Amino acid sequence: MVMIRKSRAEDTNALETLFQITRQKTFKLTPSQNFAIGDYIKSTEGEEVWVAEENGNITGFISLWLADNFIHNLFVHPYFQNQGIGKQLLKKAEERLSTPMELKVTMGNDKACHFYEKQGW
Repeated sequence: MVMIRKSRAEDTNALETLFQITRQKTFKLTPSQNFAIGDYIKSTEGEEVWVAEENGNITGFISLWLADNFIHNLFVHPYFQNQGIGKQLLKKAEERLSTPMELKVTMGNDKACHFYEKQGW
């Protein structure tokens, strides 16, 4: 069973790896060397981060910029996609943020666009 919880400092290494792997698999037109360990810390600085955890493994995360009601990052490890984890993380964001909420999606990321549309965005 997937548990959604606030991230902890000891999650950083797992989140760095998940962020790197997922971006490499998702953004195939970008050279893989453009995605590095350390990017997660830079991308989520000052944000509230929630993780999806199953059997002690972090399977995804969402980062929120609370001041602007903004969903900055939502990533689910490729192995765990299409299992409802993104939907659970998005639900957590909707609990934490006020309306209207905003998010960003990279152009050409059709899978993410379809996901958000399916969720009513």
